[in-house]
Amino acid sequence: MLIIDDEESDDLHLPKRYGVDDLPIIIQDRTFDDRGHLVYRPDDAGDDGWYGDTVIINGAIQPYATVPAGKVRLRLLNGANARFYILQFDDGRPFYKIATDGGFLEKPVKLTEMEMGPGERCEIIVDLSDGKPAKLHTLFEDVYETDGPLGGLFQRMFRPELPTPTLSLVPDPGLVGHTDPLPTSLTTIERPKPADIVRTRDFILEMDHGGGSHHAGMHGTHGPVDMTINGAAMDMAVINEEVQAGEWERWRMRAGQGEHPFHIHGCSFLIETLESEPAPAHQRGWKDTVAVDDDGWSEVLVKFDQKADKLHPYMYHCHILEHEDRGMMGQFTVS
Repeated sequence: MLIIDDEESDDLHLPKRYGVDDLPIIIQDRTFDDRGHLVYRPDDAGDDGWYGDTVIINGAIQPYATVPAGKVRLRLLNGANARFYILQFDDGRPFYKIATDGGFLEKPVKLTEMEMGPGERCEIIVDLSDGKPAKLHTLFEDVYETDGPLGGLFQRMFRPELPTPTLSLVPDPGLVGHTDPLPTSLTTIERPKPADIVRTRDFILEMDHGGGSHHAGMHGTHGPVDMTINGAAMDMAVINEEVQAGEWERWRMRAGQGEHPFHIHGCSFLIETLESEPAPAHQRGWKDTVAVDDDGWSEVLVKFDQKADKLHPYMYHCHILEHEDRGMMGQFTVS
């Protein structure tokens, strides 16, 4: 994890005592054998990528952190190969999302649960002024999320029992807590006007269950589960898109099937729609990763300010590790 602060961040009255009330939190799911050794067999990964059975936080299983009895800032990174997580605290306490991948939201957004895809980052503030521990659940989205009109009813009636919390924040009354109110304004984001958008590009992410062997698919010959964008698998000799520097574009993405975290190099972008719906308040900051589903188009507004030539192009790809390895990636230049 790289944490980048600037003058704007320094000037905001937020928790910023690193390791005290400002904590990096890297979430991953991993598999271990009976001797505690890490297990990873790419050939055994399913269509959705490699899923582990044990959540680790900063490399540890069910760790705890002693923190002040006040506001605590968590800088979260989903470092999973493929897993989408749903984050919530076991007592249902609210938290405030203050930042997305590339910077602050314009104002804090109150939430009680939140989804994160592979490669996605964000910052949240949770208040422990009541002196009670805050225990974070990191739920597997594929287990605890049910789509469809009856999804909420199904979850309430049949949702699996919640697992043991993956991280405990334990207040220490001997530490001085950050108890001041959150800032009501964090930053100002200047969004492009419709007339500023000069071009639209479409990207369709597909998983093609064609012929070949599963092992070939993982080792470079793109076998039975070819992973493609706009019908093409990654080819180091091919430039898929050519972009002009300094021009606003609309990139539209959707999946043929499943959910994919779409990541673009060399930029931060603004989400307009997620699955054809307006972007929610907590996703309206600067981003470089967006969830793409088969329910509708996800659209982002993007401008590239750094040049990239054919020898050193940028990439766009699914952030599920096994999907990009199998070909769900493309290259583009900025000139």
